Amino acid sequence: MKLMAAVIVLTVCVFAAGTQAGGFKCNNQFVSIGDRKATVLLRCGEPLFAEVVSGDDDVKVEEWTYEPRGYKGFLRVLTFRGGRLMDISVAEKLN
Repeated sequence: MKLMAAVIVLTVCVFAAGTQAGGFKCNNQFVSIGDRKATVLLRCGEPLFAEVVSGDDDVKVEEWTYEPRGYKGFLRVLTFRGGRLMDISVAEKLN
């Protein structure tokens, strides 16, 4: 029983670290921090929602929102700065 609990805790920690380390799996492909917007679009498809949150044309900051399969209730928000993926965060889906 203790072994099972340890495995569950370890799995959760690895998943959380993987997200913070800058990776996101969509459509059986992996995108990571530093990828270009075109790469993310080709691998993940169109986002559920996209918006420019600040900046000008050279240093525009955009947020793209995806709902990955298998993660019911949680969205991934990908932040781009100057056309490069800079952050991947988890947001709870509003029902």
